[in-house]
Amino acid sequence: MGATRRASLRCAASLLGILVLQVACAPTAQRAAESPIAMPSGAPKLLLVDVDGTATSMRMRPVDPVSLQDAPGAQPFSLGRNYTSALSGDGRTLAAITWPNKRTANRGGVLHVMDLVGWTDRKTSVTFDDHVRQVLFAPDGRQLYWVRPGPMTGEPAQNPDPGVYRYDLATDKVTRVVALPPMFFPEFAGVGIAGDRMAIVGSSVGDPTPSRVAEVYVVDLAKNSLAAKFELAGIRAGQLRDAGAADDDLRNVRPAIGWDLPRGRLYVIDADDDRVAVIDIASAAMRGPFVVRPRASIVDRLLGLISSPADAKMQSSSDRRAVVSPDGRRLYVSGLRSDFVGSADPQDVGREQVTPLPLQVIDTMDMTEIGRIELASTELAISPDGRRLLAVTNRFDPNSNGWATRAGYELRLIDTERLTQVASIALEGRGKIVGLASDTAYVAAHVEFESTVLRRVAITDLRMEQVRKLDGGVGELFFPNAAR
Repeated sequence: MGATRRASLRCAASLLGILVLQVACAPTAQRAAESPIAMPSGAPKLLLVDVDGTATSMRMRPVDPVSLQDAPGAQPFSLGRNYTSALSGDGRTLAAITWPNKRTANRGGVLHVMDLVGWTDRKTSVTFDDHVRQVLFAPDGRQLYWVRPGPMTGEPAQNPDPGVYRYDLATDKVTRVVALPPMFFPEFAGVGIAGDRMAIVGSSVGDPTPSRVAEVYVVDLAKNSLAAKFELAGIRAGQLRDAGAADDDLRNVRPAIGWDLPRGRLYVIDADDDRVAVIDIASAAMRGPFVVRPRASIVDRLLGLISSPADAKMQSSSDRRAVVSPDGRRLYVSGLRSDFVGSADPQDVGREQVTPLPLQVIDTMDMTEIGRIELASTELAISPDGRRLLAVTNRFDPNSNGWATRAGYELRLIDTERLTQVASIALEGRGKIVGLASDTAYVAAHVEFESTVLRRVAITDLRMEQVRKLDGGVGELFFPNAAR
């Protein structure tokens, strides 16, 4: 996962696994003292990240993977108010940048290196006073990488040196691998490493024209050089204006990103249209973008479903997500399109109309559609054997003004061979799939902004195996033993 989480009082603490802006690094590092914390013998099998009792900070603690209860004798690690993290490939080390409470404008972040076997937390002297996109371990576990975007609006003094950065765990040295354009901003979960190459998906900040497209940079980490840059024609990204829309009618567009790192491939799918680009990370080559189906695009059909255009009052969005099957042969894509429409009355804030984008199954060999299911979700996960797909869905009840009401959350289980639903269970509120093991899924459901129900269910049929209610929000789960 490796994404930043925020914990701030009730509302923010309830956001499950939401990605937020992160902080970047000042290039100074010295070895700092390790802080040992009592831990039972042996490495933990499951680590839970949730909000602490103050509802202002995140913490990480070992729990029993079956009972979901805290492991006896272990003290939690603090992850501050925000954090971004990465688990090493051997499962022995967690690196986390933590952002402390009572600091503003992304100041005061610190890199921690946590030994999950000895249960020690080494606070380095690497500090962060600006933004970062993701922390990733190199495949050998000896270095960490992160992407430092350019200046944010309102903070022109920050991030003067955007680029890809490397931290060496043995020497505590930080270096910039390559520079990136100051106006380039990566997508959330838009950074991946395959071998000695890194791919970064994002877009350039500027005039929000309808033609703004996603961009991909491929970085050669061994040679400290830029291997390639691609502009993905027809695949939109970032904040833009639809063709013919008013100047203040903007749409936030998030393309789907599918990583197939074992085979060194990256898929980027347009948020509205059936268009896919394939990046071969090792050779720094692009195929496509391809139009998946030779018939009317999703956006054409959607526009026919939406009522007559009116002045937009709140920001519309298009959001699509993707997962790749473990064998790399299938791409599962789904999402939602949100449009705000209203009258010309300036007091009318508009009303949200949500159009589901059905789950589409694409053959990655020839980029043809295998099938589709009338299921729309921005929360997807694939089982380790590829036989089951999990999705969190909900309905959208219209309101006369403002946002549609989200209700009726469900966890749904799909047989990927038959493309049929196997089972479903109702959730108490907004749900997030926070972890997958070989035969088990862990799902968190937020309840009334104050607590979370954490479930352990069987991937085969969603049979309930364990439930635990926690105060505050749950961010994610780590499986340190899974990679061994």
